Amino acid sequence: MRIGLYGMPTAGKSYILDRIDFIEVVMGSKMLRALDPDFNFRDESGRENVRKQLVQALAQKQTFIMDGHYAFGNEIAFTEDDGKMYDAILYLYIDPNILSERMTESEKNRQYLKYDIAEWQLREIEALRTYCHRNDKDFYVADNPPENYFEDTVAVIDFIRAVVGGYSCISYARKCVKDILEKSQSETVLLLDGDNTLTIGDTSNKVFGYKTHLYDGNFYTGYQAWRQNDEFRQYEFGDLTEMPVQLNEKVKMALTRDSYILTSGHMRVWGFISKALGLDYYYGTEMSAETKYFITKGLQAAGKRVVAYGDGMNDYYMMKQADMGFLVTRQDGSVSRSLKGRDVEGLNLV
Repeated sequence: MRIGLYGMPTAGKSYILDRIDFIEVVMGSKMLRALDPDFNFRDESGRENVRKQLVQALAQKQTFIMDGHYAFGNEIAFTEDDGKMYDAILYLYIDPNILSERMTESEKNRQYLKYDIAEWQLREIEALRTYCHRNDKDFYVADNPPENYFEDTVAVIDFIRAVVGGYSCISYARKCVKDILEKSQSETVLLLDGDNTLTIGDTSNKVFGYKTHLYDGNFYTGYQAWRQNDEFRQYEFGDLTEMPVQLNEKVKMALTRDSYILTSGHMRVWGFISKALGLDYYYGTEMSAETKYFITKGLQAAGKRVVAYGDGMNDYYMMKQADMGFLVTRQDGSVSRSLKGRDVEGLNLV
């Protein structure tokens, strides 16, 4: 497993890497300067040549984690060759105000204060996410709402350990695609989100009072799904004997024999609902926005036409990738706040 740890200047990547002892740690910036002590003084063409040397030097390594920078202000440092080095990219998100404070205190990084730090960071995340989608690589954002900095790095390091051990949203997506292809009987497959799409309301909150800050950052990557699974273990509830929430009748009417639920909700809750509806469902620690996207992409690559229903950011990339996407609105007709600023053109409102 080859992991790229990305983040803004002063995000604390080195602080994380210094605490990792279960995978080889490569300090990218140090290695670049070891290859060429004058790296900082080279023009862009010269730096590009040194980066290619770095890629070649790491080509033989099968397992490592290395720090990286997507951009320095408006200057993009990330290249296609950089991306080829990794199986997964993990981005360390830090509150922009905290980043600004750290940059103010750092003579080396003070130069970046002239940029819009919040916009810069989100631009990096979206660009790296798009790259990973296009090139079939895992992408994760590690954040820590509501504080949005890491005084305690245990969760991040444990997650990296899980990735090294085989945690992978794209691998899980491929398993789902294989299973769906074996079961499907028509050219068109209908994929649908669970909570707030097939149901009116959130089943985890309704059944066992679940509340969380994990999605406050609006990233919905595998890191958030992985942490949610840990939070779920803290709750207990009895066996369900009746439908716990009201179903969305408009969505229910659209169900076909080749409909499959993709949910990050609780396994037992959605096991009950899916059985009651006679549908197959896919769930669990690795069910993220990326997983849904890669399931859609994988089914299309196998020749299937995909129709997708969802309500928010966790379903956004799935809906946009689908041959036909349906965005389920709230009961008052409004769209989920998680989609604020997102391009929903082409999606059909339900």
